[in-house]
Amino acid sequence: MKSLRDYFIGGLLEEEPDVLRRASILLIYNIISVSVGAMVIVFFVYVVKGFQYQLIKTVVVLTFFIGILFYLRANKSVVVICHLLIAISYANNVANIYLFDDFNFFIALLTVCNIIFAFHTLGSKAGIAYSIIHFVPILLHTTGKYMGIHFAKDPPQQLAFVEVLVTMCLVFFIIVYLVYHYHQAYELAKIGIQKSVEDLRTAKDLAEESNRLKTNFLSNMSHEIRTPINGILGISQVMELETDNETLLKYIQLQQQSGRRLLNTITSILNLSRIEAERSQLKLNAIDVNTLVSESILPLAELAKGKSLAFSFKPAVENTTCQSDETMLYQVINNIVGNAIKFTDKGSITITTRVDNQKVYIGVEDTGVGIAEDFLSRIFNSFEQESTGRDRSHEGSGLGLSISKKYIELMDGEILVQSEKNVGSTFEIVLPAYPI
Repeated sequence: MKSLRDYFIGGLLEEEPDVLRRASILLIYNIISVSVGAMVIVFFVYVVKGFQYQLIKTVVVLTFFIGILFYLRANKSVVVICHLLIAISYANNVANIYLFDDFNFFIALLTVCNIIFAFHTLGSKAGIAYSIIHFVPILLHTTGKYMGIHFAKDPPQQLAFVEVLVTMCLVFFIIVYLVYHYHQAYELAKIGIQKSVEDLRTAKDLAEESNRLKTNFLSNMSHEIRTPINGILGISQVMELETDNETLLKYIQLQQQSGRRLLNTITSILNLSRIEAERSQLKLNAIDVNTLVSESILPLAELAKGKSLAFSFKPAVENTTCQSDETMLYQVINNIVGNAIKFTDKGSITITTRVDNQKVYIGVEDTGVGIAEDFLSRIFNSFEQESTGRDRSHEGSGLGLSISKKYIELMDGEILVQSEKNVGSTFEIVLPAYPI
């Protein structure tokens, strides 16, 4: 038997990588093999009994089954064979209904077996279609019998006991095999899901541990570096107060400028690490946005004035109270307005506030260098800048916008941006309005 199985489906089993598909192929082959054996037994029974119609039907079905085996070997496709098997069984069912002029338990069992087999091997759509097709002749026969219509002219033939016994065993085997196959598929799926859940949990734990270690490293290094920098800046300020040497003062100011730049970078890294570790504790309060914006842009106005930029603030006349963390929002405004000043060499910077649809908007519009369209989707990524390496035209760590976006999202808001290269940019901070 194994040699016959290898002859007909050995190549197909080797080529199929999916375990469930291989099981379906074995099921189809076993059904055909058992059916051929059963048809041979039934053939001899009908020869002895002299049932001509049943004999012809059995020969036709037997020929079909044998042909299917060779088709399976030649074409290595089970879809067509599944349709053929269902069609043969369906035709046999219809013939039995009208030969015996009855719809009995045996025919009902065959019908159920065909429908389950269709769903199992061909999918839901084919299963539904074959369910309807099997129901039609049963409905017609039952309706006709109720109306006194008999489709068979000759007296109904009796189904041979051997055919009933063999076919019942075959149908029972198919149904049990299908149920067993479904159970195996369920067990495999359950094991696969459990393994996937365990893998995801392990990956999540590793990612969280990696993020924690990274955050601890950044936090510790930031503190270790920031402490001596503050010491250097403090000594530099003392030297600035105690010397009148113009050359030395120039060097001291350069040292302070570089020190503050490095300190700002380290502070930004520390802030970012705190956000990622979810250590930032929000202190949400009702904040008057107009007042906060006025206070936060006051020291920045001098920077804009130093670059001869028109700098203005147009506050909203409506109530601009929102619920936010004052320190975080102050830093966000400082970052975005500071960027506008840094990247604008001529023209103007306009800050506005407005209220619309229960949201407070803080707009920052500049006439600076603008942002290329292909870079807009990456401007909030950490450590990313449009100009990099030796081509960098402006200083910065690339963390300001990333931190600002994370802060605003912590406060259930968002940052919108529109920009055109060499024309300017408009950033809008959107926060939920505080209900009065």
